[in-house]
Amino acid sequence: MIITIGREFGSYGHVIGRQLAKKLNIRYYDKDSMAEEARRMNKYDELRDFYEEQPINSLLYVIATDSRSQGQRKVPFEFIKNLAEREDCVIVGRCGNYILKDHPDMTSVFIHAPKEYRIDKTAADRKISTDKARRLVEKEDKARAGFHSYYADEKWNECDGYHLTIDSSVISLDDAVDLIIDFVSKRQNSKN
Repeated sequence: MIITIGREFGSYGHVIGRQLAKKLNIRYYDKDSMAEEARRMNKYDELRDFYEEQPINSLLYVIATDSRSQGQRKVPFEFIKNLAEREDCVIVGRCGNYILKDHPDMTSVFIHAPKEYRIDKTAADRKISTDKARRLVEKEDKARAGFHSYYADEKWNECDGYHLTIDSSVISLDDAVDLIIDFVSKRQNSKN
């Protein structure tokens, strides 16, 4: 069982992913834990750009798109595919939905919420002003969209790329976890 979670900044997707992995007793991977795993396997230097998310500007994007066609995606894609083959896991971010789209046991989820909700939650959680929270939410969403577009050849927050989408502003985090588990179970049963 592989569950990938894409998420808007401030929607609590990482919290839902962590709680989901804990409840299912499976491995949790996010940017930091995958980078740690890459270091452990002496592969971090090959994957550095994938984990350090250098900002993409239009000139760099054109240059990067050319280099991508020369195989820049191959190493991080293979790394994530190998993690998924090794063990059941929850993968948050890193274009998991796209990289593993052909994996028969993968379910992809996207967690979102209205922008104002995410701004308010970010301001409260980080104890920062609403203006700072707004800038942070906008900056992080833009970075995630650029990263996903660069590596995945698809738009980051469009529902076509995911099996299930959840608005975290209308359901508790625990209920979101249970909803995902129920959805995965029903999806697996429908395959049989």
